[in-house]
Amino acid sequence: MSDDFFTRIIDCMWKTCKWFVLQVFLYFLTPYLWNYEYGVETLSLILLYTLFYVAYFEFIPKERLFNCLLFPYILYSTTALLLYNFADNWNAPIWTCLFLPLHGLICFICFKLLKRYSKRTIKTRFRSIVICSLFLTFLFILKSFSVLWMCREHDSIEQERNDIIERRDYLLDKLITSPQNVLDEMPAGIGTQFQGEWALYSCSMLSAALVNISHLYPETREENILYTDSLINIVMSPEIRYYDTMRWDEDPLETLDGNSSHVSYISHLAWMICGYKDIGGDNKYDELLSSLCKTMNRRILKSKGLNLPTYPDESIYVPDMLVAIVALNQYADMHKGKYRSTVKKWIKRAQKDWIDNGTGLLVSFLDENGNLYKDAPIKGSYSALNCYYLTFIDETFAHQQYKKLKSLFWKDGFISGLKEYWDRFCPIGIDIDAGPILFELSPSGTAFFAGSSAFFHDAEIRNEILTTAEIAGHTIKIGNKRHYLLANVALVGEAIMLAMRTNFK
Repeated sequence: MSDDFFTRIIDCMWKTCKWFVLQVFLYFLTPYLWNYEYGVETLSLILLYTLFYVAYFEFIPKERLFNCLLFPYILYSTTALLLYNFADNWNAPIWTCLFLPLHGLICFICFKLLKRYSKRTIKTRFRSIVICSLFLTFLFILKSFSVLWMCREHDSIEQERNDIIERRDYLLDKLITSPQNVLDEMPAGIGTQFQGEWALYSCSMLSAALVNISHLYPETREENILYTDSLINIVMSPEIRYYDTMRWDEDPLETLDGNSSHVSYISHLAWMICGYKDIGGDNKYDELLSSLCKTMNRRILKSKGLNLPTYPDESIYVPDMLVAIVALNQYADMHKGKYRSTVKKWIKRAQKDWIDNGTGLLVSFLDENGNLYKDAPIKGSYSALNCYYLTFIDETFAHQQYKKLKSLFWKDGFISGLKEYWDRFCPIGIDIDAGPILFELSPSGTAFFAGSSAFFHDAEIRNEILTTAEIAGHTIKIGNKRHYLLANVALVGEAIMLAMRTNFK
């Protein structure tokens, strides 16, 4: 008797896990049927009623099953209502608490119908293959409807407002915290340097997004000023700037009078402060901004080719240099053209000497003297980022680059996006900057390209990128916040997408 009871307990646990996983998976794929709330509350409720019903069917004799079929639901609904009324920070609405078991019922009926149909009609030795194919087709259809549902609001910036604000709030919750917590949000496997870089980039891109959102939705301006202020303080912390200190063996903010580059850290910080001033921030950072821009201008003019290396003994990464030029250009806008001559000198040199002959695009890398590398690849991720930064400096040059980038690197298809390479076939690969390359497409390049497509009002390309992001990322919503599921792995990607999609002229 005890052995039989123990066996039933094990069987009950296995069935509960199986049905729970299936329901959660299908719930992810059907946001158009539910409110796509994927919080702990929803998952707890699914687990709760699944456990009650599995236990009921496992322990109640078959001849009495239908006598008390409502008993598990009564037990579940009573528990759910108690949680709704008395649990702290409970977010699931009462209708979710009461009607969520319908989702389980639908999953159960569909599964049983599929199983019965397969037994009656599929009697070949390939039955399992056919069943798997039908199931995958079913999932494909659900995913297609899911993507269409989540992308339905991409027709205008006003329709996207809730989506944008809720993504902003998710990022604020993740990044406006202690500097160490921000670093801990970055994948540990990429190492200390890249953790610091990604943390800086996450804060910088969220700051850029806040500036954009303030212009798109002016009623958010005052709160965005406060958020940007917090991000600046986080970026200024010793913890965040350690990645740069580690590589240069000196602190970037304590050595502004020195000659070492530190261009990556200093330029992003200066750009963030410029954004803060742009949306109405006070003068608390004016002295620091002046020092940062003075330092960058001096170091650029003293360099061998108007370019500064990101790190010692490494190539010059053109996108990193462009952030410095963006910051100097925005500073010039606020201070009667100061440092504008340096900006113009750099752009003139770029158009004359740093254009790739094969593509007509601004190169991705330069040597330490600011000269072209022979046969250096033109990368879609770097070129897209170059184009995005150019929209802040020279619209004409940026538009020329955008058209060339689109003609050479854009790939239409079921999943559209920007290729990482234009002159070679790369079906799969991995790159710390581009991300995992699949079917030739560059994840970061595709995201950065959204920034230029938004700026130049290329709605078709922008919407295709947002569709691709939904296919690959899958939006989830918890409470009043939403994000791509992939943000759980790479938060920086969420921040980049928000900055890019809101980069309207």
